[in-house]
Amino acid sequence: MAAFTACSNDNEVAPPGPTVVRPDREGAPRSFAMGFSTMPAEETIPSYINAFATAARYGELVMINRAPPWEEFFPNHQPSEETNSTARLEADLLDQYEGLSLVFAIDPTDPVVQRERVANLPASVTPAEGFGNIDLRNAFVAYAGYVVRNYEPEYLALGVEINMLRSRNPEQYRQFLSLYEEAYDSVKATHPETKVFPTFQLEDLEGLLGDVHASEWEVLDDFQGRMDVLAVSSYPYLAEEFRSAGDIREQYYLQLGEHFAGEILLVDTAYASAPIAGERVAGTEADQDAFLQRLLQDVEAAGYSGVIWRAAFDPQYAGTGALAVFRSIGLRLGDGTNKQAWNTWETWSLRPYEP
Repeated sequence: MAAFTACSNDNEVAPPGPTVVRPDREGAPRSFAMGFSTMPAEETIPSYINAFATAARYGELVMINRAPPWEEFFPNHQPSEETNSTARLEADLLDQYEGLSLVFAIDPTDPVVQRERVANLPASVTPAEGFGNIDLRNAFVAYAGYVVRNYEPEYLALGVEINMLRSRNPEQYRQFLSLYEEAYDSVKATHPETKVFPTFQLEDLEGLLGDVHASEWEVLDDFQGRMDVLAVSSYPYLAEEFRSAGDIREQYYLQLGEHFAGEILLVDTAYASAPIAGERVAGTEADQDAFLQRLLQDVEAAGYSGVIWRAAFDPQYAGTGALAVFRSIGLRLGDGTNKQAWNTWETWSLRPYEP
C-alpha cells in the first residue's frame, strides 16, 4: 500500500482522506466508544482510506491489525519503503481525523491455522523455533517500538487472540510469554501512557471453538501486572452452541468484569448476515441486527470502555478460503447499501459520547 498526497496552489499538503462532517449528536449520552477496524470493502487504497473516514464519521475508535514485517527488523535490515509509506499515510489519516483514537494490534500468529504457529515466518526461522528465535524476538520488540514512535496509539495490542496459541502450541506460547514481557517493558519505558495488552478470543476462552473444552479464563493470570486492558474478540456465530443471537446466554458479555477489574474493550467483534456456502455458519440481516443491539446494550450496561466492529462494509474479496466466514459481517454491503443493522449502529453512534 503506497501513500499519496496532493498539493494545493499554496504548496500546502492536502489531507489524504475525504472531508468528514459528523452529524449532530442526539439522544441520551453513551459512556463507551464505538469504532471499526480498517478492513476495507475492496483491496484498494481509496477503499482503505474510506475505512478510516467511516470510523471517523460513525465512531471514536479505529483499529489497525497487522502482522510484523519480520525481516525488515532483523539485524542489518531496515523498514521497507512500503512499510514507511503505509505508516505515513495512516499517521496522516489519524491527524486528519483527530477525533479517532487508535487501537494498533501487532498480530504475530497465523489465524488460518487457529493461531498455532507464527505467521509469515522468514525462511531463516523454522516453525519449531518460532518465538524462540533471537532474531524474531528482537524484531518483535523493535517493531513494537516502531509502531509507538510512528503512530503513538492510545492502545497497543502485543499479540492477537493469544489464548488460542496457548491451547494449541504450549511451547510456542511459553516462548511468547517471555517475549511479551520484554516488549511490554520496552514500550512502557519510552511511552508509559500507551495502554498495552494482548487480545483474547472469547469463544475459545469459553471452550466453544473447534474441540469443545472447559473454559480457560486462567490464561489471564499469565499477564498479571503487564496487562493494562482486557481486550477480547468475539464471533459467536462461529460457535456450535449459538445458532442465533437469541442463543447467546445472558451473562456472556457481562461476565468479563468478573475476570478483570480494569478497563475492558471489545475488539474485532462481528456477526454474519448471510449463510456461507459450504460452511455451517448461517445468518440473516435480522439476526445480525439482534446481535448488535444485544452487544451494545451489554457494553453500556457493564460500563466497558469501547466496542470495535470488524468491518463497516462487507469485504468483497472474502469469497473463499479462510476469509469466507467474514464475507457478510459488514453492517453495509460492499457497495455501500445499508443492511438492517446499520440503522442500529448509526443511532447509537449519534448519541453524545461522554466517557
